[in-house]
Amino acid sequence: MPTKLSVNFQSVIFIILIIILGSVVYFNSLGGSFIWDDAGLVKNNAYLKSWSNLPQIFTRNIWAGIGEGSCVYRPLQMVTYLVDYSFWNLDPRPYHLTNMLLHILAALSLYWFVNILFNHRFLALFSGLLFVCHPVHTEAVAYISGRADPLVMIFILIAFIFYLKFLKASNLSAWIIALLSFVLALLSRENAIIFPALLLVYHYTFKKKLEIKLFLSILVIAVGYLVFRLIFKDTLFYDTPVASTFLQRLPGFFAALANYVRVLFLPLNLHMEYGNIFYSFFSFRVIIGLGIILFLLFYVFKSKHQDRLVLFSALWFIVALLPVSNLYPLNAYMAEHWLYLPAIGFCIILAQAFVVLFEKDKMKLLALGLFIGWLFCYCYLTVKQNAYWKSELSFYQRTLAYAPPSEKVYYNLGNLLCARGETERAILMYLKAIELNPRYVNAYINLGGAYIGLGRNEEGIKYCQQALELDSRLPGAYYNLGGAYYNLTQKDLALKMFQKCVQLNPLHVEAYNNLASGYAEAGNIDEAIKLWERCVKINPDFTTAHFNLAVFYFQIKKYDLAIKHCDRLIILGAQVDPKFLEKLLPFRNKK
Repeated sequence: MPTKLSVNFQSVIFIILIIILGSVVYFNSLGGSFIWDDAGLVKNNAYLKSWSNLPQIFTRNIWAGIGEGSCVYRPLQMVTYLVDYSFWNLDPRPYHLTNMLLHILAALSLYWFVNILFNHRFLALFSGLLFVCHPVHTEAVAYISGRADPLVMIFILIAFIFYLKFLKASNLSAWIIALLSFVLALLSRENAIIFPALLLVYHYTFKKKLEIKLFLSILVIAVGYLVFRLIFKDTLFYDTPVASTFLQRLPGFFAALANYVRVLFLPLNLHMEYGNIFYSFFSFRVIIGLGIILFLLFYVFKSKHQDRLVLFSALWFIVALLPVSNLYPLNAYMAEHWLYLPAIGFCIILAQAFVVLFEKDKMKLLALGLFIGWLFCYCYLTVKQNAYWKSELSFYQRTLAYAPPSEKVYYNLGNLLCARGETERAILMYLKAIELNPRYVNAYINLGGAYIGLGRNEEGIKYCQQALELDSRLPGAYYNLGGAYYNLTQKDLALKMFQKCVQLNPLHVEAYNNLASGYAEAGNIDEAIKLWERCVKINPDFTTAHFNLAVFYFQIKKYDLAIKHCDRLIILGAQVDPKFLEKLLPFRNKK
C-alpha cells in the first residue's frame, strides 16, 4: 500500500509534468504581437493607464475604455490587463506569458478536479496533459484577448472542487470559497452562469443528494447576476448584432457540433472567424451534428449510470456548450475558444481510454507509447498553430484563406496596412469590407480617414458622412471630419467636429489634443492647457500632450510644471530637444 509521502511525491511529479508540458508547447507564443481585439482591449484602452480607473472597470463594459458601448461585462479579465500594463506597459510578451500561466493553472485545476471527482491520479494526469497541449486551445492562450476562457475555467473548477469538499465535510470555509469562486467566474466570463447546471450534472450522474442550502445560495448568485445584467446591461448575455430567429440558428448548432467533434479529434486547419452562417437542416454537416447529439442523448438516458465517468463527461460537454451554442444569438455560429470549457469532457473520456489500456498488465508499454505519441502530435500542432498568432499580417492572410468572406477580417487588415503606411492597399480592404457589409460603419470611418491621410479630403468627408447617415453617434467619423476640415482651412468647422467627437467619446485623447491645439492657435492658452491636462489624465503616456504642456507651461513661466512634463517625456522614452532642456536647466537648479 503506498504511503502518504509517496502519494504526495507522485502528485508533485505529475503537477511538474503538466507545468513543463504547458510551458514547452506555448513558449513560442511569447513572441506574438497584439492582434484583432487586443487593440481595443489593451493597446488603446484608456482604463488600463491608471489604477484610478478601477471603479470604471467594474461598473462599465469591456469596451468602455475606448469609448464604445457593449453589454459584454468581464471586469476580472480587464483587471488582469491592468496588472500587466502597470508592470510592462505595452510590451506584448508579458501579456502572452500571463495567458500561458493561466492556461497551465487551468490544466492544474482540471488535474485537481478529476483527482477529487474520480480519485484516480493517472486519470487526472492524463486529462491534465491532454488539456494543456490540445491545439484547439491556442485561440484562448496565444491570443491575448482570449484570456477570459482560462480565467472562467479556473474559477468554475475551484468552485466545483470546494462544493465537493463541502458535501464531504460540511466545512464553512469550503462553502465560502465555492461561492466566492463562482462570483469570480461570473466576473471573468458570461458562460460561468452554467455552473449550477454542471452541479446538477454531478448529482444526476453520481446519484448524490443535493445540498439544498449551498445549491440555493449558488442559484441566488446566478439569478442576481442575471437581474444585474437585465437592469444595467439591458440583456442577459451578449451583444446580438445579427438579427435571426431560433429556427434559423438551430441548424448551425448541429453544424458547429460536428465541427467541434472534428477539431477535438483531428485539430487541423484551425483558424479565427467562422462567421455567422445559417445552415439548412439538410446540410451534411448538420445531419452529422444531429446524429452526434442524438447519440449522446441516447447514451445519457439509456446508460443507467453504468459508466459514470463517460456519462458525466458527455453531459459536461453538452451542458458547457449550451451558453455558446448560438441558440441564444451570438456573433458567430462557432468559435474554437468556445470549446475551452466543454473540452474538459472530451479530455476526461480520452484519458480514460488510455488509462483502461494502461491498467492492463501486458498493455502498459503499448498504452504509454500510444499516449506519448498522441501527446507529441498535439504538441507539434500546438507549437505550429502558435505561429498563426505571431504576426498580424500572416494572421489576417491565413484567416482569409480558411474563413468565409469576413468584413471584420478585411477591416482589420485595412487597419494594419494603414498603420504600416500602405494606405492605398488599406483602402482596397475597407472597400471590400463595405462590399460584404454595406452597413459596416467602422469601415466607412476608417476609409474616410485613409483618404484624408492621402490628402483626398473631399472623398474622406463623403465616406465619413455616409457613416453618420447610418449612425449619427460615431465619434470616429466626427474626428476624421475635423481633420479634413482643418486640412481645408475650415478651422471653426474642424473645432466643432472635434467637440462633437469628445462629447460622444470623452476618452478620445487625440480629439482633445486637436481641440487644444486649435485653442492655442487662437491664443486661448489657458483652455488649451486644460484640455492637454485632461489628455494626460486619461492617458498618462500620451507624449504629444506632455510635450505641449511642457512648452506652454514654460511660456507662461510655470517652470516646475514644465519640468514635470518634460521629465515624464524622458521617462516615456520620447526625445526632447536638447535646446529646450538647456532652457529648463537654470530652473532645475533653483528647485
